[in-house]
Amino acid sequence: MVSSLPERKLVAVTPTGLIGGAEIVLVRLLDAARRAGWTIDAAVPDGALADRLRRDGVRVAPIPDLKLPDGPRAVAAGRAGLRAARAARCIRRIAGDADVVVANGVLTLAAVRLARLDAPVVWMVHDVTRWCRGAVSLAVAPSEAAAQPVRALGIPTRVIHNGTPWPVAPAPATAPEPPVIGEAGALTPMKGQGVLLDAVARLPRRDVIVEIAGEAPPKDRAYADDLRRRAAEPDLGGRVRFLGRVPDVTDRMRGWTLAALPSLAPESGGLAVLEAMSLGVPVVAADHGGPAEIVDSAGLLVAPGDADALSGAIADLLDDPELRSRAGTAGRHAVSERYTLERQERELMAALAHVTTRPASISWLVPDVVAGLGGTTR
Repeated sequence: MVSSLPERKLVAVTPTGLIGGAEIVLVRLLDAARRAGWTIDAAVPDGALADRLRRDGVRVAPIPDLKLPDGPRAVAAGRAGLRAARAARCIRRIAGDADVVVANGVLTLAAVRLARLDAPVVWMVHDVTRWCRGAVSLAVAPSEAAAQPVRALGIPTRVIHNGTPWPVAPAPATAPEPPVIGEAGALTPMKGQGVLLDAVARLPRRDVIVEIAGEAPPKDRAYADDLRRRAAEPDLGGRVRFLGRVPDVTDRMRGWTLAALPSLAPESGGLAVLEAMSLGVPVVAADHGGPAEIVDSAGLLVAPGDADALSGAIADLLDDPELRSRAGTAGRHAVSERYTLERQERELMAALAHVTTRPASISWLVPDVVAGLGGTTR
């Protein structure tokens, strides 16, 4: 049961209108807060996320997209600064009476700082990849890997691992034939879909299907086109399915033999890994970031960017039904014990309660951040 704090107001700020893993985590937090009696407003760019929040009854104030624009770095930075200033005016207007502001990702922090808020700010750490400055009271990270560079800045940081709905019915005990290797995530280079295609092409067997669930952000449409060209080559022709945005990706995963997350940059959390584990679908993931902390016996970890290693791990799992069964069982056990959505919501609400009972004047300056982790999507 989520603890109730009546007549509290939460304002969420997020940098993009797309829906990925980071946005799903935010939506679940807002849903938990609303059930606990909070009033919710959100500053969100136009797009699927804003539409989703409106359907959920959240009052949405549109702001510019806060992603770094394309183009020469100096020009892009200038445009990003102007967008942040415009967003800050909106944030200040809707958050003047807020009890807490949730900044969803590092790209929100410039606008939040420019808004000069009195309320405490909780920074949801999904990435630490571009420099930014902002005042935050508490950083919430989904893994120790994501927390470490933030703690190094002297910022109070709490690790709250992602969760996924539980209990859920497992995937069918009989694996599909031919085998299906799936990846859920935005079509963006850091997600490593190209590595997955190369890995499957190197398998001795030629019947393995690849399903890729997700859409390309506008800046990565050329990458998505490259993936489709690679998928059409003779060693993969006819065996790759681009699903686009899947409304219920967990249900789609029930038809997968394995779930892959071969990210080239470290994922802060890796929500898709937990979703697959909850179903008992074995996982193959890159050995860094959040997934390296949670996979354990639920699958295999491989060196990032190594298509040969990924191909070998996939082959090991495809060729060994007992290994797949043990991995699936281990994944469901781990989710039930440590990674339920109910546990995540409870811990997130406790974090909000913590900052809203502290003096609002307590804040921490986030200095320039130029490295660490990537991944703002599933």
